[in-house]
Amino acid sequence: MAEADQGLEASVSNKNIRIKPSSDDGLISSLVYSALNASKEHLLRPANPEWIEEAGILLVRECLSGSFNQKTVLQKLVEQGFKHDTIVDYCIPLAATKLGESWVNDTLSFSEATVGSANLQTLLKLIADNREIGFESRNGKRFLICVHESEQHTLGALVMGDMLRRQGHSLKIKLDANFSEIRYLQNSNDYDAIFFSCASYLSVRETAGCVKKIRQALKYDLPIFLGGSNIEKISEGVDLKDFDLVTSSLEAVVEYVEKQRKKEPLGLLGAY
Repeated sequence: MAEADQGLEASVSNKNIRIKPSSDDGLISSLVYSALNASKEHLLRPANPEWIEEAGILLVRECLSGSFNQKTVLQKLVEQGFKHDTIVDYCIPLAATKLGESWVNDTLSFSEATVGSANLQTLLKLIADNREIGFESRNGKRFLICVHESEQHTLGALVMGDMLRRQGHSLKIKLDANFSEIRYLQNSNDYDAIFFSCASYLSVRETAGCVKKIRQALKYDLPIFLGGSNIEKISEGVDLKDFDLVTSSLEAVVEYVEKQRKKEPLGLLGAY
């Protein structure tokens, strides 16, 4: 699956941003944290919340039906007046939140929640694949968005990629990524920044270890970010000093990259 997202919440001064974590936490599954991520405060705030709520309910119902068809669902939403951007930014995240909450509350089984989430990703991919070409701007940045191989929750990275593309940035999304693959991609493409998306304590811990290796091999100063809904909670107790920012605000990431004066590379990320 593939690539692409626009801003999650607020600004650089927002409490969503943290540079260092503090206390310890246990290993919790990606799906549980995906559900907890869903707390409404972490979602973008729409102008018409009741309208979005209805769409979220419709999406959950469709994604759990045995006859799910992404083209049919997309057509239904469009006929109700929803633009593609609204579906990606508001409706899909809300539906994912509802699926996670239902699983935590034991009204959905693990398999049902997993199937529903997979169907949401299929819908998102359909929208992304059918976008008009030409979003990239002259001032756009080049991002490598990664989901580490220890992380199973990929929807957030895909939504983020679509948002970034609409802002005029170019990017590649690498799912199930490991250190060697990331090193190769950076060596081959010289991205302006790398962004890791995580949804659980375990994946944050493993991702931090991967980034430590990247920093050790890196011969120039490259912004590396860690994000995801509720990231400040699930990252508690992990040493995150190798990340430039830990934040759930995409605006903060873009602002940081734009302000960062990229240093001249002294070499590549080690031999592949």
